[in-house]
Amino acid sequence: MIDEEEYLISYANLKSNLFTYQNDFLDNQNLHKFYKNQFMGVPICLPKGIKFFDYSNANYFKIDQSKFSKYIFSTNKINYIGNKKFFRYGSQFATNVLLKKKYYKKFKFYLANIEKTKKIILNLKKKKERICSMQIRNAPHFGHEAVFKHILNRFDLLILNPIFGIKKKKDFNDKVISKALSFMEKKYKKIKFLPIWSSFHYAGPREAMHHLSMRENLGFSFFYIGRDHAGAQNLYNANAATKSALRFQKKFKIKAFTSGGGYFCSQCNDYIVKGICNHNKLINISGTDFRSCLKKKSIYSHADKDLQKTIKSIT
Repeated sequence: MIDEEEYLISYANLKSNLFTYQNDFLDNQNLHKFYKNQFMGVPICLPKGIKFFDYSNANYFKIDQSKFSKYIFSTNKINYIGNKKFFRYGSQFATNVLLKKKYYKKFKFYLANIEKTKKIILNLKKKKERICSMQIRNAPHFGHEAVFKHILNRFDLLILNPIFGIKKKKDFNDKVISKALSFMEKKYKKIKFLPIWSSFHYAGPREAMHHLSMRENLGFSFFYIGRDHAGAQNLYNANAATKSALRFQKKFKIKAFTSGGGYFCSQCNDYIVKGICNHNKLINISGTDFRSCLKKKSIYSHADKDLQKTIKSIT
């Protein structure tokens, strides 16, 4: 998939009312509203010159990268992956554009994904089960599975609802995620795998709010926000996203469900969610190490061996 297709996906998201505070690419005035309000999520803006759109009647504006970085990513690091991704086509952005007719079929594919997902969620809710959704962008290790079990202790069904789309280079690709989460769906009777096409921003706490908004508009009543949710390059405090979720809970109808993340407790000799036991010897499980083992075709001790065999053939 070419990078530019992210904006076609975003356009389909906007037109399906996936985001609470915008239904079209933002102009400069509305962008500043996002600056002031973290709970509004991540602003969706369209760079100049993206091939899917007709710019004949476009209105252009420039975004100050330092200011954007300060308010959206909470950093002055211009080289942060989120900044580099947002400004990779320059600092000129546009509104009042039209989708070119020759791309309408592709647009309809992404639109249909959203509508199909909404219908599935609505039908599940009719069964009056307590359902919690969860964003995941990695092949799950035992730390993730500890979180899955923790959620299933409180809910009847866990929907693994990953975002498919353009990712940074070291992230697991969509094919691996699909294979891994399909495995989890078979392993746990109360887990369902339901992907959605959207965009990654690596905006940490703000993106957690963005994801809350998305899941609310998909029809979910609960959404799990975990340790370092949507962060990258160790920019954010591990608990920043969960704190934001609790701080802005009243801005949403959907309820955030949080935890301190999954670890291995050497005293319990088990994988647990932080806070379940009172022991101090908790070992963090590294997704980076997991990816490295998969790349080397070696076994990672903190992940299901059968899962690893399943996905090794496509990594």
